[in-house]
Amino acid sequence: MENLFIPRVRIFYQMEYPTIIATVGGEGTRLFPLTLNISKPLVDICNQAVLTRMLEPLVLQGCRRIVMASKGYENTVQLNKYFKSGAGFFKRLGVEDGQEFEYQPNYEDKGSGDAVRCCMEYYGVKGDALVVSGDNLFDIELDAILRQHREKGALLTIGLKELGPQEDISQFGVAKLDKDMRVSAFVEKPKPGTEPSRLINTSIYVFSQEIRRVFREMGDRVKDMGRDVIPYLTEKGYPVYGYILRGYWADVGTPGWFWKTSMDILHGELKNIKREHEYKPGQWIHPDTVCRTNGLDGVRIKGTALIGRACQIGRNVTIEDSTIGHTCIIAEGTTIRESVVNSFANIGKNTILNRCILGRYTTVEENSRIDAGIEVEFPVASQDRIPVVGGGGVTIVRNSVIGPGKRVAPIHQSHRILSTGRFIELGYDKENVYFRERV
Repeated sequence: MENLFIPRVRIFYQMEYPTIIATVGGEGTRLFPLTLNISKPLVDICNQAVLTRMLEPLVLQGCRRIVMASKGYENTVQLNKYFKSGAGFFKRLGVEDGQEFEYQPNYEDKGSGDAVRCCMEYYGVKGDALVVSGDNLFDIELDAILRQHREKGALLTIGLKELGPQEDISQFGVAKLDKDMRVSAFVEKPKPGTEPSRLINTSIYVFSQEIRRVFREMGDRVKDMGRDVIPYLTEKGYPVYGYILRGYWADVGTPGWFWKTSMDILHGELKNIKREHEYKPGQWIHPDTVCRTNGLDGVRIKGTALIGRACQIGRNVTIEDSTIGHTCIIAEGTTIRESVVNSFANIGKNTILNRCILGRYTTVEENSRIDAGIEVEFPVASQDRIPVVGGGGVTIVRNSVIGPGKRVAPIHQSHRILSTGRFIELGYDKENVYFRERV
């Protein structure tokens, strides 16, 4: 078939920034129980929604138009309720010329590619489109990828990240590049030993406007981006190029990566992340919380910390290298190390939290311990050691011990959790279900 794509020739006197299309579908089962009652892109990471943390570096580098390619009633309505027109999002970043957020219409898309196609047509997107996944956080030099995309006359440029020889590559799309950075092969989730390279698809894409015509050419074949769209484009000879990311990139869709990325944001590993209310170097504590605790009298803050507004913190509390959400109550004698505590947590006295995640509105009664460092007999994959408690109103009773790999959710959610086939039941009490991921 003749390739009808004609590369554009432009002279750029000023960088033209693309429309952002954020693909934010999916139930987020890998993050259960954090996503049982909230859309995955809206889970807080360092006291802002994951999607906020993903979008803000792109906006700070020049993007102004954002389209949410969201799927399903719950997902779309929650996103719309949270961001509304986007005015609050732009105001927080000091951006005065941001455009109103746009949302995918009531259309049951067949995958990420189809969602992008729908949004581009519905909103008449012109110029380049930057398609990003709501699961990922990353550093990217926006000008550099746009410059390469335009200089090579690409229809599609894929953001790629090179993984080391010991890292699992089987869950990603993998690309092979020629000497000109053109994609010569692409395999979605290759079997071990069959991958064409160590360059994984980061789900960061720059599409030229001509993709709308190609989508119409594909018809019903526009479904998933990795399984359908990219193979079609490469097989038909369209100019598809790779751009290798040198900076930070993480898929935050699992507890282990969510925890690690939270710690990385806390320690400044990501650029263009806006942090507010610096109390001391490396410590960001809302003034209201400082006031409520009499200037943090009797509270030991060690290392790096992020603490939200309206928190009540008792005496002899130690908080070290951790993030604390808004309106949390932390009773006397508690120690929190390298942990993520989301908003409205209520933590009883003399509790120990170590390398764990507490979801919103979690209660942990006194003398309890939630700790990834406890030695256990059953196998736990290294990336899955982070205990996760949450999912809406969970209470951990006094004197409890929650070790590595364990997750806790309300008992009424047990069928939904276990029916995924991803988890193993560990037991019940009258309020909660205890489970872990299959190894």
